[in-house]
Parts: sequence; C-alpha cells; structure tokens
Amino acid sequence: MSEDLTALAADAYVYGFPLVMNLGEVTRFTRDGLGSLPPAPFNSFSHATALAGPAERFVSVNNDTVYSIAQADLSGGPLLLSVPDTAGRYYVLQFVDAWTNNFAYVGRRATGTGAGEFLLTPPHWKGSVPAGTSVIEFPTTVGSIVGRWACQGPDDLPAVLALQTGLALAPRGAGAAPRGIPVPAPEAPDGLGFYERLRSWARAFPPSDADLAYQRRFAPLGLLEPESPYRHCPPGLAAALTAG
Repeated sequence: MSEDLTALAADAYVYGFPLVMNLGEVTRFTRDGLGSLPPAPFNSFSHATALAGPAERFVSVNNDTVYSIAQADLSGGPLLLSVPDTAGRYYVLQFVDAWTNNFAYVGRRATGTGAGEFLLTPPHWKGSVPAGTSVIEFPTTVGSIVGRWACQGPDDLPAVLALQTGLALAPRGAGAAPRGIPVPAPEAPDGLGFYERLRSWARAFPPSDADLAYQRRFAPLGLLEPESPYRHCPPGLAAALTAG
C-alpha cells in the first residue's frame, strides 16, 4: 500500500507542479517584481522601461520586445482592460490561468492594433457587457497577463513607454474586494508544504471538468479535503508523500 501511495504522490506532484510553482511566482511578483519589472499589486500593470540584457534571468528573454505584466484577480468581479492604438506596431497580451494554460490573446495577430476595451470576467460570470467591448472569460479567478511590445532598439524606447501608459485595468462596477491567493496552513511539516499548497490552491482555483475527474484519484493523499490533513499527518502517509 505504501508503494501505491508513493506512486500516487509522485503523480500528484507532477500534476500539481505547474499550479504550485506558478502561484508562488504570482505572489512573488506582487511583492518583489521580476527581473527589471518592479513589483505591482494585483490588477495593476508593471512595465519594464529598458531592453533586456545578459543579466536578465526571467524566462528566455529577448531584447526586441519590452514587457508589461499584470497579475489579475477577478474574485471581486470583472475588470475592464483598455489597450491603446499602436498604429500597426506589433504587441501581444498573453493570458495565462492559474494552472499555466494560455487561454486568450490580445494584440496585432489576434485582435488588431486599434484602441479597444475588453471585459475580463471570472468563470461563469453573467452580467451586462458594455457596447463595443469584447469579453474574455478567465478559467480561474487569478491569472496573469504577459504583454510584449515590439521595440527596434534604444531610440525606439520612448515610443514604447508612451504606449505602455495607454494600457490599463479598472474594476467594472461595484464588486467585492478581491480575495487574492489563499494562504496555506502554516503548520504543515517540512516536506509536506507542497501538498498543502496544492490542496489549498486546487480548491480555490478549480481546473477544467476533465481535470476535476482526474483529481479524484488523489483522494487517498488528502488533496481533496476541505481542511489541511497534513498538520497531524499519519506517519505512513507522510512518508509516502515525502518519497513521492
């Protein structure tokens, strides 16, 4: 049985790693920023103001685009995204859910380069949509918007920085205060913190229906429990989780 639990724990680790790592990075971004991007709270854009150099260590960066990134939290209601007219200049806003799935794009390839507004909504939201506004439904209430602006070099930077000022997120209507990312139970012992984060965050940010069915396999590991089972974890289960 312990070997079966260890194998199941290994599967859960591989399955849950994108969610756990990504939301850890989302939290870190709001607190510390990322590379040349300064920190920004949820629902605000952070803008790079220089081209990337060899010291940058955030993903595989290039230095012919300039980044603008926002961490979005729609748990309090929809957000209105405004984009400027780039007059044909290439740009892209990549939308990434909590599980790291890319689910939408705004920019020259997908929506053109004219000024526009997009209503960003939480999962299964129902409500009125302003005329002339396109809807982008988030699969999870927290997600990332990763923007890149084409830049021809240092002399072109002022034009890009001016475009960045036209990129904005604003609450739509009087919603509740965003909830953010739940804080996992701090009492989970060393070696089980990953599983506690996975348990907590998978409940807060459910994946697709197909993945929900897959997650039921992990019930023997305590990952479906509404409260943390890891604060007083049976030794056999703790050993299997750690080995997994």
